[in-house]
Amino acid sequence: MPNPIAATFRPYWQYRDLVRNLVIKDLKVRYQGAVLGFFWSLGNPLALILLYDFVFTHIFRSDLPNYILYLVIGVLHYNLFSQAVSQSCESLTSASGLIQKIYFPRILVPTSSLLFTLALWVIAIFILVILYPFLGGIYHWGLLLYPLALGLYIAFIWGIVLTFSVLQVELRDLKHLVDIALMFGFWFTPIGYDIHVLKPTTREIISLNPLTQFMDLFHALLYAGTLPALNHVLIASAWTIGTVTVGMILFRRKARHLVEDL
Repeated sequence: MPNPIAATFRPYWQYRDLVRNLVIKDLKVRYQGAVLGFFWSLGNPLALILLYDFVFTHIFRSDLPNYILYLVIGVLHYNLFSQAVSQSCESLTSASGLIQKIYFPRILVPTSSLLFTLALWVIAIFILVILYPFLGGIYHWGLLLYPLALGLYIAFIWGIVLTFSVLQVELRDLKHLVDIALMFGFWFTPIGYDIHVLKPTTREIISLNPLTQFMDLFHALLYAGTLPALNHVLIASAWTIGTVTVGMILFRRKARHLVEDL
């Protein structure tokens, strides 16, 4: 019996060289002439970490032990979401010349945009791996589940990337609205604070944010040294299935008229 998942993605495999070239091109263009190259991708998250560590350590003191580790985990994973979603908004419009000249599955353009963000983000995670024990990280068997949680998170982001990339073609102001929403989203996600210290009403509102469920997974595995709660895993999985389903359906409908709209 043929594998339905393999059958779905097999047509895209022949375009792997195109995806690789798109990612490499974006990497070269972004850091062309920069002395430190890829390491500039660490500038924004490191600045945020230092700023919020100062604020929550010296001004609004946090009672969380190993607070810097808690903060780093949240900032890095939110940064992946924020950069991927923001950049994806203009992925199709910026590639309009290529799309209008040759045929290839259009879904590969926002997908390569996400892979570009991941390529930069891997550097930050590599540094976290090095500093993990010095920041108070706990080694335990549950860490083996982190790649699964990360894969679920990336799939969730991919669904949103597909949705916003194709909507941006018709709504050219969307990126500006998304960037504003991402700024507010940082504070409505338990990154620099523990959700359990909030008032019950506020906690319920914050829990509606799908990123809250993913942060719970990452903080449980990487910070607390425990397995994430089953209900958080189920809710995060439901959000992932929902965003991927909506993203793929919407993208396929809009892709039929993409050349004309661009």
